[in-house]
Amino acid sequence: MLLRNLILFLFIFLNGCGQKESVHQYKEYIFGTIVDIKIYEEDKQKSDQISDLIFDDFQRLHKYLHPWKKGLISDMNLSLSKGKNFIVDDPEIIRILQENIELAQKSNNYFNPAMGKLIGLWGFHSENLNQNIPSSSSIKDFVSNMPLMSDLVITDKIIKSQNKNFQLDLGGYAKGYALDRAKVILESNNIKNALVNIGGNIIALGKRGDRKWRVGIQHPRKPSAIASVDLSPGWSIGTSGDYQRYFILKEKRYSHLIDPHTGYPSQNSQSTTIMIPPSANSGVISDAYSKPLFIAPEERKIELAKSLSIDFYMIVMNNNKILISKEMSNYINWIDLDNEEIITTH
Repeated sequence: MLLRNLILFLFIFLNGCGQKESVHQYKEYIFGTIVDIKIYEEDKQKSDQISDLIFDDFQRLHKYLHPWKKGLISDMNLSLSKGKNFIVDDPEIIRILQENIELAQKSNNYFNPAMGKLIGLWGFHSENLNQNIPSSSSIKDFVSNMPLMSDLVITDKIIKSQNKNFQLDLGGYAKGYALDRAKVILESNNIKNALVNIGGNIIALGKRGDRKWRVGIQHPRKPSAIASVDLSPGWSIGTSGDYQRYFILKEKRYSHLIDPHTGYPSQNSQSTTIMIPPSANSGVISDAYSKPLFIAPEERKIELAKSLSIDFYMIVMNNNKILISKEMSNYINWIDLDNEEIITTH
């Protein structure tokens, strides 16, 4: 059951045309979820080679960016917690840190990779969840000195922070970054039509024959899709939901999506899906910015989407509402609706 909850259940819908299609499919378990690669109308040997390149890069990133297992990030976190400087020789990591600083600032820190210690306090830095609620005093103390990405100072190769609560957790960024890396690998090897799905964070290259790639959006309370969309070439889609990593205590759900302004898991939404048009970092944006729209209070979500230039979004609320942008409503194909009130925003 845990595996099912870890996997954001987005899947490919086939519009059967009565003919066998040349699709090579590859799956591996990385980033704590299923990675699914589909390459359309390409030589099998070449498809095999390119998928291996992508999986090898994903494994590298998983070890490199893991939020709590031994590695570069954990070494950096340990040094910063002791008030020590940390030397980073890899320019890729410097770029990643700088990008996360920018993403956090633009989101009014609703996207806050600096609060890994708080995520750990809630027990989400473990394969097996503790299912314990931290004391209110410990949460209050942490929030009073909430670390931000802007606390991180980067000078050449030297990383430092004066906030000893700073602990980097790139769990809300790594899958999107991996998608952008996959796109580079595919394009540099002249693969024109492919779909990469990392547990529900998806990027589309080209088409599936004469059709766009169709993907489903997981229903947050059912083992099925609530809707589907057709992804145009180069577009990315990302979903954050309270059914991915969570525990239930006294009939109340606590997920890993924690509001940095309160220190508690956000509980006003069930899931948030955003679509991002082609850009060099569309994967990152689709991953990182689905979190702020999930976490922010209902009255701030639309305003925040506008400030982040997110035109395509769908938010399934806990109060039986679905907030959907006018732009997204033109793409959505509803599959499994009950009595939800659909509110189209402008």
